[in-house]
Amino acid sequence: MSTNTIRYYEEHQCSIQWRSFLGAFSTEFASKGDVKDLRAFMHQLGRTMAAGFNVTDGSSLQALEACMNRVWSDMNWGWVELVEEADSLVVAHHAAPLKVAFGDKALDWTPALLEGIYAQWFEGLGMDKTLRLIQREGVFDEGQLFVFDLKKQSEEPSYFTRR
Repeated sequence: MSTNTIRYYEEHQCSIQWRSFLGAFSTEFASKGDVKDLRAFMHQLGRTMAAGFNVTDGSSLQALEACMNRVWSDMNWGWVELVEEADSLVVAHHAAPLKVAFGDKALDWTPALLEGIYAQWFEGLGMDKTLRLIQREGVFDEGQLFVFDLKKQSEEPSYFTRR
């Protein structure tokens, strides 16, 4: 996708009435803690948001993906692809409005919102407690793709991911 096309879609992802507020919020919020703390807060915020969405069809990967995408479509928050790999389930979220809403500098911590939403949905569907959803490092597709892996983790989960 060309840079101009990406910019066009970015401009239509976040209502103009909220951009100034969210940009200022992002700047102030980022000044109040380190990235780890900001991510923990956003992760918990995502878990709280997830409770308001009806994602209950885990009968198949395709049904789950369709259920999740109905939520994202209703919110104009892009779409998700769920892909099985040998050691994990990949959750690839495309075109979330995080970059345009909060700015480039916030891409270190805002995707934890999506991480929290997906983690809560998977747990609500009875996910094995030994599995964890973790964001892959890096910025993909100019901040328009966020990739998470759902797989067994050997380390102790943080306070916000324990349930």
